[in-house]
Amino acid sequence: MRLNWILGLLLLAQQGMLAAAPLTVLVGQQKPPYINTANISGYEVELLAEVVSRMGYEPVFLFVPNARIKPLLLQGEGDIASLQPVENEEAGLFYSNPYIRYQNVAISLAKDKLVIENSSDLGRYLVLAFQNARLVLGPDYTDMARISANYRETVDQQAQLTMLLSKRVEVVVMDRNIFNYYRLQHDDSQEMAIHPLFNTTVYRAAFRDAKVQRAFDRALLSVILDSWYQRLQRKYFGEENQGLQHSLLRTDS
Repeated sequence: MRLNWILGLLLLAQQGMLAAAPLTVLVGQQKPPYINTANISGYEVELLAEVVSRMGYEPVFLFVPNARIKPLLLQGEGDIASLQPVENEEAGLFYSNPYIRYQNVAISLAKDKLVIENSSDLGRYLVLAFQNARLVLGPDYTDMARISANYRETVDQQAQLTMLLSKRVEVVVMDRNIFNYYRLQHDDSQEMAIHPLFNTTVYRAAFRDAKVQRAFDRALLSVILDSWYQRLQRKYFGEENQGLQHSLLRTDS
């Protein structure tokens, strides 16, 4: 009996040694289809979890406001800071290759045949945009939003699709994948026109440890090259639209 007890303790100790060490990932708050805090899911959460798992760690997610992500990393409250803009750098941090792409677009009903080639064209229509769009979509868009009597913004992005389908607005401005996510849940089959007026934005992850950053990039590459990556996009977006570059895939000409 005593020998079995000792063997059992050794087995438990060995299992503990083999268990993956945790790696804390700082991510934003509720934002379907990217982040669902209720069940720790969503495109960004599942993508980061897969990358961290392939690094050999156990992903642990800490959901915080976006503005707090980098400060918390600098304070030592996490190991990985998600959603860091490519153009921003911080001394003492190390940055991954881009891991996610956002694309804001204008969307209308195809049957309306609206002519929308630039931001100023939106001033002719009833527009419902996401909250603070006028602050982030460039000066031409800001000017249009300021002078248009038909422009509104909302925090409820699901309502944007509902109002477009019911013709209470003529155009919605929102992230393409958020639109796709809510469209996949809707049984309306009306054809949509996508107007790509805005540049895409890609984001990286930030780290305090260069070794962890390099391990993340290697694991990220293995994910990008795996069919799992395409399946994840189709699961949440209904299409494949990430198409990210990775430095380890570049070749000198």
